[in-house]
Formats: sequence, structure tokens, C-alpha cells
Amino acid sequence: MKKKITHLGIDIGGAHLKVIGIDKNNKIQFVDYSNCRIWEDIDLLKKKFISLSKTFDNESIKCGITMSAELCDNFKSREHGALILTEKCKHLKFDNFFYVKSSKTFLKEPGFKELISMNWHSVGRFFEKKVENAIIVDFGSTTTDLICIKNRKLVNKFFDDFSRINNFELLYTGFTRTPIFGITNEVYIRKNIFKIIPEFFSNTSDVYRILKKLKRKIDIDITADGSKRTIKDSFRRLSRSFGFDYHNKYQMKLKQICNEISSTQLNQIMSAITKLENRFSMKNFTVIPSGIGQEVIADFFKKKKFKTKYLHSFLSKSDLSKKASFHAPALVIALLLKELK
Repeated sequence: MKKKITHLGIDIGGAHLKVIGIDKNNKIQFVDYSNCRIWEDIDLLKKKFISLSKTFDNESIKCGITMSAELCDNFKSREHGALILTEKCKHLKFDNFFYVKSSKTFLKEPGFKELISMNWHSVGRFFEKKVENAIIVDFGSTTTDLICIKNRKLVNKFFDDFSRINNFELLYTGFTRTPIFGITNEVYIRKNIFKIIPEFFSNTSDVYRILKKLKRKIDIDITADGSKRTIKDSFRRLSRSFGFDYHNKYQMKLKQICNEISSTQLNQIMSAITKLENRFSMKNFTVIPSGIGQEVIADFFKKKKFKTKYLHSFLSKSDLSKKASFHAPALVIALLLKELK
């Protein structure tokens, strides 16, 4: 494996580190998705990078880097966060390049405004060469990026989180880390209203774990109460969010609640897509699901009769292609960097 990898893509998120390695034929040879809670200890990243450098002892590997972790609240500002994170990247013993939104694509020493929270932009740039008209729905652990391609051009208009979340290009709703009160404050079941306590008792990982849509390989986050990642514990956490203690007799009701929460979340994503569809006069577009929640997105939009096509269908065939598509920015960073020769 050490000899096969020619390019690495790294996406530094606030909660996770995503790393994808490809070979000279664009085949995915390495995928790593791990916890790296930047807000708890920035030196966790240093340790991860030292370990990664030991994994690949070939220093001729070219490494593309993007990030969104500069938003973590242990940094006094986004600029301060970007400076610290780029400094930590020096522990990577590769030929390092940072993805930027300018025409140069990658820079050795970028300015912070060119660098921060541009991971979604790399996905758009990759798909400009792949599709005529599409909306990529990158449904990750914490956020959902909506990336619009029209006539083979990335048409998204906004480039910082403040602008993007207020213009429906970024939704702070995710597959595993979103508190359920961040989706709705009440659930309707057969004309009954169930209020949700706005405390961090449970999150969407509990919802999708109960619905059996969260696979173990990507179920890596610490739970809301720090206890086990089992369905029974998820039932218990979810019950607490509604103000009662869990009992087996409540399972059916809680599953109904989970379906309603998931449906609300997915319809919020659908609503944002409709707004973007109208804003950019999108017609005959394909929905491209990616991210760790891509299968939930694909099922939802297929039922809505949208044309859908998975990100991994655009890749060279590999046993790791689908797994890599869970981490779209890291994946496309590696591929884009290789295109530069």
C-alpha cells in the first residue's frame, strides 16, 4: 500500500479527520474516517498527522488539504483557527498543498480567506467536469452542503458559513451529530403533539440507529450521554428528550417518532433544494447523494421521482469507492490534485 499511494486528500473537520489515498490510476487505495475533536485538544490533530506520516513513508506523495475546523470555539477567530490548523499540517511529511477557491486551485501558503470552509467548493469544482446539471447533496455528520452545477458550471453564490446558511446553500443538519431539537421542537403522531426538551439528550445518530440506517463502520461518535451506541441506549436517550423513561412497550411509538424526525429533516433539505432550483432556474438536474448519510438521501429523492446518481458511480472501480464517497471533499481533493500532474 505504501508504494501504491500517489496522492492523499485530507479534510479537517471540527469533529472528524477524513483521509483518502489514490494511486496513479485514480483508484482508491486508502480510506480513513476517525474522531478528532479539535475543540477538545488541537494536539489531537498533530498526533493524527504524525501517525499518518508513519503510515506512508513515501515523502513524494502529494497531499491536498481542505478544512472547516477553523470554526471550532477554542479558536478566538476563524483566521486564528486557520493559522493554527495550517501550522499543524507541517507535521505531515508530504508535499502539501491547500485547496483554495481561486483559479490556481491549490497553494502552498494560502491566505485564510481563500482557504477556510472551502471543502464543499472542491466537490463543485470536481463535478463541473462530470455533469451537465446537478445538485450534489453532501449529507455529512453535522452539515448538509447543497452544491449546484448548471451547464457544467458551479453556480453557488456564497462562500462563508454566515452567507451560506442564510441562503440555503448550507444546512446545519447532519446524519449523526445534530441534536433532535435542532430539527424540530415537536413531533406529530396521530393528531398527538409530543414536545421535545431542548437539552442535548439525544441526536440524529440515535434516530438513524433506531431506524437501522446507521452502519457500524461510520457510527463512531461519542453519544449524547457518553454511554453505548446500541439501539436500546438510543431508545433510552430519545425517551429522555421527550421527558419520560424508556420501557420496551414504548418501542413502536419511539420508532414512529424517529420516522417523523427523519421525515422533517429530509423535507427541510428538500425545501432548500427547491429554493435553489428556483433561484438558479435549474431544470432536468440529477441529485447526486454523497456523505455518510447518502443512502438515506438517495432513498428519499428516489421516492420523490428525482433522477439520482451516487458519487461513487463517477469513480474508477475499486472496493473502496463507495466508502470513499462518504467523505466527498477528501476524495475529490486527491483527484483534483492529481489532475495538476
